[in-house]
Amino acid sequence: MSHDAITPPPAPAFRRHGDLLLLSGQVGVDELWRPATGAFPDEVRAAFANVRRVLAEAGALPDQILKVTAYLADLGDFDVYNDVWTEEFPGRRPARTTIGARLVPPFRVELDVVAWLDGTR
Repeated sequence: MSHDAITPPPAPAFRRHGDLLLLSGQVGVDELWRPATGAFPDEVRAAFANVRRVLAEAGALPDQILKVTAYLADLGDFDVYNDVWTEEFPGRRPARTTIGARLVPPFRVELDVVAWLDGTR
C-alpha cells in the first residue's frame, strides 16, 4: 500500500518524525475511497480499520497509538463512538480528545492519530 492509498493526494497517509508517527485524518472509506455504508458504528469501525492499515504500512501496531483525536459531525453520536472506542481499545487505551466539527460530507467521523514507533522500522 502506498502512502496515499487511504488518504488521497495531496496529503500522505502518514508522516514520520523520529519515533513519532502522525497520521493524516482517517475517515470511514474502503481501499477505493468509497464511503462506508450503513450505520454510524460501521463508519467508525471503517475509520479505525484505516488507522490500522496505515499503522501497518508504517510498521506500527495499534497498541503503539499515543493519542486519538476524533472529530464528530454530531456530538449526539458520542455514546456510539465511545462504544466502538472501547471495542477498539479493550485494554490499555491511548489519550483522546473528541471534538464536534463540520466534516466534509458524507463523513460523520474523522480520526487524527499519533503513534510512537519505539525504534521500529
